[in-house]
Amino acid sequence: MTAPATPQAAPATDLPAPAADVAAPAVPQAVTDLAAPAVPQAVTDLAVPAAPRTAPVTDLAVPAAPQAAPATDLPAPAAPQAAPAQPAAVPRFAAPAHSEQSTGRGTAVAVRRAGTGHLTEARLLFPLTPASGAHQSRVEVMAEALRDALTEAAADLATVRVEARSDRAVIAVRTFADDFAATRARIRDCLDAGRPHEARRVREAAGRVARRLAAAEAAPAFLARSGFLAAAYGPHPYGRAASAAETAGVDPAHTTALLHGTGAARRRSIVVGPGPAQELLAQAAALLPRTTTAPHDAPDGPFQPPAPAPGPRRTVLHPATPQTLLRLGALVPGRGHDDYPALQLAALMLGGYYASRLTLVLREREGLAYAPRAVLDPLGAHAVLTVEADVRHDGAARALTLIAQETQRLADGAFTARELRNAQNYAVGSMAMACSSRSGLASTYAAVLASGLPASWPAGYEDRLRALTAHDVARAAATHLATPALTGVVVAPAPMPGLPPTAPHGT
Repeated sequence: MTAPATPQAAPATDLPAPAADVAAPAVPQAVTDLAAPAVPQAVTDLAVPAAPRTAPVTDLAVPAAPQAAPATDLPAPAAPQAAPAQPAAVPRFAAPAHSEQSTGRGTAVAVRRAGTGHLTEARLLFPLTPASGAHQSRVEVMAEALRDALTEAAADLATVRVEARSDRAVIAVRTFADDFAATRARIRDCLDAGRPHEARRVREAAGRVARRLAAAEAAPAFLARSGFLAAAYGPHPYGRAASAAETAGVDPAHTTALLHGTGAARRRSIVVGPGPAQELLAQAAALLPRTTTAPHDAPDGPFQPPAPAPGPRRTVLHPATPQTLLRLGALVPGRGHDDYPALQLAALMLGGYYASRLTLVLREREGLAYAPRAVLDPLGAHAVLTVEADVRHDGAARALTLIAQETQRLADGAFTARELRNAQNYAVGSMAMACSSRSGLASTYAAVLASGLPASWPAGYEDRLRALTAHDVARAAATHLATPALTGVVVAPAPMPGLPPTAPHGT
């Protein structure tokens, strides 16, 4: 249907003028058998186009285009004006105030966070030090036994989780604020009584872990992960993945030494809740257990882990892998190093979010991978950068080349000011979102403290990132990512041109 023309002064016509507001519309005149009836004129305060007098006589009568609207005293509506451009919102992060207290059993940290829910979140951090080459297997069994004992102790008062990494074990507690005093007393009593290290509990935990590992060890993803750790850490215990075979040898002496062997001074407790700050701090201090084991009491005696020594890239064959798995990376300085903020931005630009280079090149342009990514993960004194991509078999060599090219481009400073600004905004916004809840705030502080940093570290987070220049990021990428090239592992169904050398069988 043709849109009405813009209202103009009406030409002279023999059509009658519109009637007054109370008049009924004129009765249409008769027309031929095939002609469409005239449409009555509308009676309204706003002038509308006049109806056509008659429709042309055709086999299918089509309405004629409407004539210009009659004159009116009302002015024509103005054309819509474009809204003024608004500046893009810039994310901000301000760390909340915290209280801190050092005790003979460790350091307590408290953060008051008001909110609608009357919940309290707590984290109890135990740093872990490798005591043997079977470190990862012992960590898995210890975490399983600890989880079982604490869930039993807390019963229906709280939700308890145990998050274990190579360098730390974190007990996470969520409960109503009114129940927290009773909950933390149960948790501390359970730890002081040594119930996580009872022989029966450790034996059953080892059995469950062994069954899970046995089911996973044949999967391509497990081979990729274990191969990457071996390439990144070399002979260091972090480079040896947990195995079902090793779990049978884990006993209560091993789990006790692992959890308590670093001494009480390095433990940290964090409580985030709605109560008064001093009350929360007292609760955090009361959560710290009294149990401790000196490092020389470990069943294996003193153990000095070898330094991490990254190895060459290898290809591991797995005939059943549906895609070729690329796991590349490097050991880089940890959170406390001056280069860490610049490395954080470099990792984001490389593959840390949806607008990153790996997504735009490997997915959008080349169609080789669905979800490539780069992750910077602080672990112990270092951080490990992991570049992951599951690609088509026929595109694996091409993907390796593209990853190397994009890494080198970052080292060369071949990125725009907008790209850098987007990465800064993403990093700051992600921290703000992570700390927007009590749970996220407690976990963030636990991760910071696990890196050996003070609880005040988050306060300067945004300033450190905003102060970085393109030169700072390019220099850090050139120093830690491009030289030497990223190591890692490729899991492929068969040897293919352009892939790293095939690893010996069983490695």
